[in-house]
Amino acid sequence: MAKFYFALILLTALSLPVLAQDATLKADANPPAESEVKKAEADLAKLLVQADWDQYAARLSDDYVRTENNGDVKTKAEVLADLRSGKSKLLDVIPEELQVRLYGDTAILTGHLSALTRQNGRVTTVFSRITETFVKHNGSWFLAALQQTTVLK
Repeated sequence: MAKFYFALILLTALSLPVLAQDATLKADANPPAESEVKKAEADLAKLLVQADWDQYAARLSDDYVRTENNGDVKTKAEVLADLRSGKSKLLDVIPEELQVRLYGDTAILTGHLSALTRQNGRVTTVFSRITETFVKHNGSWFLAALQQTTVLK
């Protein structure tokens, strides 16, 4: 009887990896939605350059979170306070090499971002790799999270 239970447990344990392999997760193929997300990214970049903070805020989820280059994590309110402070002015923001992966009403956008800023009378260009999470709500895409890492051009 003990051999029977041992064999049953062994058979169950060996079958678990096979069952786990059936559960695959793959991005949805949806070119129109991918274009919508890329357009949302381009619109956000324009709003940053125009310093239209109210419209920019309206396109962020309420629980938006941003992970800065140095690892600091900021809330929507903190990001907007920084932007509105006027400490630096975004002269141009250029999103490039954008790739979008869709999972239902969630989109992951990755790419390269070039940002030209003026701070204390000095103009600098910063290049970053970005990963952004967008969520679709009531037919519109909202930015829910951003992580950026400074890179060389």
